[in-house]
Amino acid sequence: MDDRTAGAGLRAPTAPRTAPGGDRISVLVRIDLEGRHVTLVVTGVLTGTNQQALAPLVLRARALFPEADITVDLNQAHDAEPEAVDLLHWSLDAVQPVTGPVRITAPVPPRDQRPVGRRGGGTP
Repeated sequence: MDDRTAGAGLRAPTAPRTAPGGDRISVLVRIDLEGRHVTLVVTGVLTGTNQQALAPLVLRARALFPEADITVDLNQAHDAEPEAVDLLHWSLDAVQPVTGPVRITAPVPPRDQRPVGRRGGGTP
């Protein structure tokens, strides 16, 4: 047995995936030529667990571009759990003294998935 195949039998089986790419996210970082705008474009399925990877990326972007406007763009995500978006807002609020303001853009849910009723308690 040579070194290339010695560990091949020790790998754990992979779990079946429920969505393209599983519950993973990919992040593409877009930086304009002047370094004034940094956008983290998220693709994949954003969950309460994997959203934790975004705050450290925002911190790194701020360290590299201290004066830039930073945006986390969820418009390309295959799915973004509402709880995950809430947790992301909360985690970015927690690091805001270091990062400064961070904008999060997310798609508007389809009309049939929006909450029913009016804000402010007015009558229809």
